[in-house]
Amino acid sequence: MPRARRPADGPETETMTAETPRDDIMRDNLEFWNALKRTDPKATKPFQRAGGFRGTQIDPAWRLQMMTEVFGPVGKGWGYEQLEWTIAERMVFICCRVWYVDPETGEKHFTGPQWGGTEMVRRNRDGTERPDDECFKMSMTDAIGKCMLQIGLAADIYLGQFDDSKYREESETIYAVKANPDLQPAGIAKLEAEIRDKLAEVEDLESLDDLWRSGINARIREIGAVDKAAQNRMITCFSQKKNEILKREESDREAA
Repeated sequence: MPRARRPADGPETETMTAETPRDDIMRDNLEFWNALKRTDPKATKPFQRAGGFRGTQIDPAWRLQMMTEVFGPVGKGWGYEQLEWTIAERMVFICCRVWYVDPETGEKHFTGPQWGGTEMVRRNRDGTERPDDECFKMSMTDAIGKCMLQIGLAADIYLGQFDDSKYREESETIYAVKANPDLQPAGIAKLEAEIRDKLAEVEDLESLDDLWRSGINARIREIGAVDKAAQNRMITCFSQKKNEILKREESDREAA
């Protein structure tokens, strides 16, 4: 990015120029945030705490997966460091920070430190208590999750977007496509080409029905969730073939 110098007595600073439009700078600033902000609904579940507080719990393993996807394996592309820990009021508190390496520049960055806390005992239904042998692990997980939020991970939940049912449905579709190559553009184009080739070989309505019920109808329904235009084209191909067969059969009857 071009830089401009201040007068000789001042430090070199980043400045706005015609060559560095604000949109480009904002896009760079939000690069990792936008890559991490959307949460997979399958990695969440609602919870309620004493006092009526309700929220959305995020699967810790999914968080690790997303960080690995964007930055690389833990310990190489990203990681975390414990900075401090303490015990107070029968709770374990751990402070840590997360580091990550910019895949393009190789530069290492750190989040700000965050604390996570967990009670050291679990209360049984009969009112008795027992030690929680996972309290240290859960405190670290809590702290790491707060650090990851600073980069943007699962930010949609904290921004309230996840409360919108339409947004969640959109997220479900996006992650379904991401996990299924058949629902990605190349997979859809391949299926569409296969359908056209197979329809060219169909000679009668029975064969057409067999082709439709061979599993292609189910795949077309799935595609409709991500690409309505492609779904409509495939259905149209079947309709056109059916009309073609009916017209040919009608012509044969008239000729007889």
